[in-house]
Amino acid sequence: MRMQALLLAGLMLVFVGIAHATDVVKVQDIEVKADEGATLAIVLDNTTSNLMGWQCDIVLPDGLSLQLKANGKPAATLGDRFAVTEHTISSSSLSNGAYRYIATSMDGEAIPGSGGTLFTVTLLADASLAPGTVLTGKVTNIEFNTQDNQKVTLDDVTFSVTISGEGTTGGDNPGDEEPDTSANRLTVADMSLAPSGSATLDVALDNTTSNLMGWQCDIVLPDGLSLQLKANGKPAATLGDRFATTEHTISSSRLTNGAYRFIATSMGGEAIPGNSGTLFNITIQADASLLAGTILTGTVQNIEFNTQDNQKVIPQNVEFKIRIKPRQGDVNGDGSVTVADVSMIVNMILGNEAKVPDADVNGDGTVSVADVTQLVKIILGR
Repeated sequence: MRMQALLLAGLMLVFVGIAHATDVVKVQDIEVKADEGATLAIVLDNTTSNLMGWQCDIVLPDGLSLQLKANGKPAATLGDRFAVTEHTISSSSLSNGAYRYIATSMDGEAIPGSGGTLFTVTLLADASLAPGTVLTGKVTNIEFNTQDNQKVTLDDVTFSVTISGEGTTGGDNPGDEEPDTSANRLTVADMSLAPSGSATLDVALDNTTSNLMGWQCDIVLPDGLSLQLKANGKPAATLGDRFATTEHTISSSRLTNGAYRFIATSMGGEAIPGNSGTLFNITIQADASLLAGTILTGTVQNIEFNTQDNQKVIPQNVEFKIRIKPRQGDVNGDGSVTVADVSMIVNMILGNEAKVPDADVNGDGTVSVADVTQLVKIILGR
């Protein structure tokens, strides 16, 4: 049996070093402010359809590090292409300072699709780094294994990290002037939602600059409002329809100051399509303690776009209003849902009282006995 095991191990070694030129790992160059973090995405474009797992090392120069989990291991999040598989990712910090990531499917599932993010990490920049500094990171020792136990070894990948802020010269073209930003602006419509309720907020862009590629921005909300989170604890966001034909991806995090940061780009260097429309949408949630009639103000700030030729576009901050409307079933607007609201709807149905929008409790566009039934359920806590 020992001889058979050794023979099998020897046969496995035959596959070491097989390289597939059409499978490529890519990492987009990024910007990060000193003493802050930015999301770094590791992307795979593949034609090999039976790739199953991988390992790789991320090597960073002095001044840069990766965010760690509470257990001291490097944090990582699998990309959206793994939403339908049972892949898991593990990590460690090596003695040489590199960060190692290993991922696989315990059920032997292939990596879905032929392009997209494998995983993301959060890159942290030291406070001592000067604006305009350009550093180089590397992804090395990239190995994939296939479902039939072959090894696919890919070339190392380098990426640049530019420290942004006062004094940044604009990427690879130090003498270039920044483009006119006055004709590029974010728009956010005012909205309303009930206590304990939620509503979708669209962050849209009207732009005349045609080669905008990616962006980052922070959303700041007042006390009583929060954003819907994903299962991994990061803010949920969905790209708008204008990205249906591109390979843009969006990442998010919660900053230490309470703001929500969103970063999006195209790993293929594609421009943002069109000149108007939604960039992304999020879901805002209201605390149960908020009173109807309260008007709160949110802000989109620290807005930066980058162009395909590595210039920076900085639109103005945007404020938007959130009106707290009566909770579902509070037809008379007294702040509570009681039998008094039932009586009011009944009078509306009988024509004894003018109908109001909040009387459409079930949201079907009419005020009828169905709203009475729904209101009773609310009162009874069903």
